[in-house]
Amino acid sequence: MLDRVKFFRRRQFILGPEFIDYEGWQRLRLFDNFMLTLHPDLQVTSIEHGENKAILLGYAIDPYQPELDDAGIIRRFVTGRVTVNKVTDRLENLSGRFVLIINCPQGSWLFHDACGLRQVNHFKDRHGNIWCASQSETLAEYFGLPYDEAMLDFRNAPEYRLTTEDFALINDRSPFKKIKYLLANHYLDLRSGKVTRFWPTPDCIGALPANKSIELIKPILQDSIKGAANRFNLKMGISAGCDSRKSLAAAKDVTDKIYFFTLPPQADSEIDLEIPSRLLPKLGIEHHKIDIEQMSQEFEELYRCSATWARARHGHIAYTALNYFGTGATVLNSNISEYSQVSYWLPQSHINGEGLAILKGLNHPLAIKDYQIWLDGSYPSCMEANLNVLVLFQLELRSRWVANTFAECDIAYESFNPYNNRRLYCIELSVNERLRRPLHRYDFPKKLIKNMWPEVLQEPINPEKNLSAKIKNFILHNIIFKTISPWLPLVEFIKYLRLKKDFKKQAIRDVIDS
Repeated sequence: MLDRVKFFRRRQFILGPEFIDYEGWQRLRLFDNFMLTLHPDLQVTSIEHGENKAILLGYAIDPYQPELDDAGIIRRFVTGRVTVNKVTDRLENLSGRFVLIINCPQGSWLFHDACGLRQVNHFKDRHGNIWCASQSETLAEYFGLPYDEAMLDFRNAPEYRLTTEDFALINDRSPFKKIKYLLANHYLDLRSGKVTRFWPTPDCIGALPANKSIELIKPILQDSIKGAANRFNLKMGISAGCDSRKSLAAAKDVTDKIYFFTLPPQADSEIDLEIPSRLLPKLGIEHHKIDIEQMSQEFEELYRCSATWARARHGHIAYTALNYFGTGATVLNSNISEYSQVSYWLPQSHINGEGLAILKGLNHPLAIKDYQIWLDGSYPSCMEANLNVLVLFQLELRSRWVANTFAECDIAYESFNPYNNRRLYCIELSVNERLRRPLHRYDFPKKLIKNMWPEVLQEPINPEKNLSAKIKNFILHNIIFKTISPWLPLVEFIKYLRLKKDFKKQAIRDVIDS
């Protein structure tokens, strides 16, 4: 029998003018009319200094001072006169997964970690009170709010069956009309309910040669992982991919504190098991293969109410992890690592809502509208910061998808991602785009890996299975992409035309179906 108090909406919180009556949950009166109801397994740290107060939900790691605990980290936020700019400046160095609430004479604000991996949904009730919660369904239940019909139509649209990614909400939408999602790089004013973008800032993206950036990136990754390994019962998934290989290299000094595992690969991805099973023993590390177990009926009931529109595969993964790791594990996930790549390209004239929808293969009016809204709020900041808006699109879109995955797994384990650090991505994005494009086939990541732990490259990254694919990739990546694409984006333009053609086909198909 599962402990229903422990596993009901595990690691979640509700913030508002009154407490919520959930059995076994903590109740904390914060300030003014803000009461915090939180699950007993969600860490909370509170520091006061004069009239200033900071409350941290979750955990933070400072890679520049990895020995600091949460209290030591948030103490710096309440000293002196507190302003939004001072808070955001001090947030820049932090890794972790957290919500930070600040109250001071100048205002009351809510921030979260760099990629928003500790989710926040917010809502203003009929009395003008601000409410926040880890998941939108909690607020919808409490206030009897209906689903947003437009979102239901979007979720069930045939376009989503044509994409390669799982369903994910876009921009600041939730499944419920009056509830909004707080996107990464934004903060919520708890007195007015206004949401404001605070990053990117002017000139936050500089210009760095690859070697210099690697010198700066290396300690951030290494000490973020070191801080997590010293605090938590850390587990790390590993595959044949580049992201987990970077994390493995950065974990060199603490591999004895980490349990390395691989889940069964999906069809045609057997290499994700073969590579780590060969590589880790060469490094003197034990490799564990974990077999997926199907959720029990009791677990699935609790899982479904813990994450809005939770996906079955992630439920099976969470259930498996719970059975293998117990209730006290933290899993290192590397999914955000791709943000520094320039994965998307559009003609300058088509950087608009429809263009973003073409990139995502979503010929749906809601997608086009919401992508345009996101673009209108992001483009001016990107221009001032010298940041490619399509890179920010990849970062914030991917962040929301990963945050959703972490929320689904909270029922079983805490999650940690060493790439969830704003200083880190400012440094990586300062490297010339031509060196960061995935077309260059891991050139830049491999340089970083070699600098941290070259032996982890004894096995190839995502190797091709057959000779013809190897020859094709060699020609593309070593001849075309390195000699033509840097000066003439011919390959990117052809890919865009193909995506645009598929996009138009969707519209024709929808007309026929209707």
